[in-house]
Amino acid sequence: TIASGEWPVGRRIPNETVLVESLGVGRNTVREAVRALAHAGLLDVRQGDGTYVRATSEVSGALRRLCGAEL
Repeated sequence: TIASGEWPVGRRIPNETVLVESLGVGRNTVREAVRALAHAGLLDVRQGDGTYVRATSEVSGALRRLCGAEL
């Protein structure tokens, strides 16, 4: 839903429990996916606040990592 635009940049995504239930996968699968998407620059995990969409494609995620807040 990131790529489809359902979750635009800056939007907080549902919490882990909601994702587990809505996607029908295990908690570890959700955690690994969030970790991978954060590493790719698509998500921003903010401890104690939630996880936010940072970019809608790996290309824009890579650009954000390289340029930081300038974008």
